[in-house]
Amino acid sequence: MVEAVLHADGWRVEAVWCDLDDSGDRMWHRAVDPWGAKHWCTTSQLQELLHRHGLDVGDLTPVATRRRAHMTT
Repeated sequence: MVEAVLHADGWRVEAVWCDLDDSGDRMWHRAVDPWGAKHWCTTSQLQELLHRHGLDVGDLTPVATRRRAHMTT
């Protein structure tokens, strides 16, 4: 289940609850970089990935998802 969608400088990051490593559901981040490559990462891995590209998690801003947009109209 996608919990949040964030954008920064061409990056799209979705916070997702799922089990990718057979350790139970937990928060993962599906990050799509400006070149279209997809990265699944934990919060600390996301921070490292963004830092390598000159960004910080604080640079990410929320984007209204269709579900949220529908709820506000």
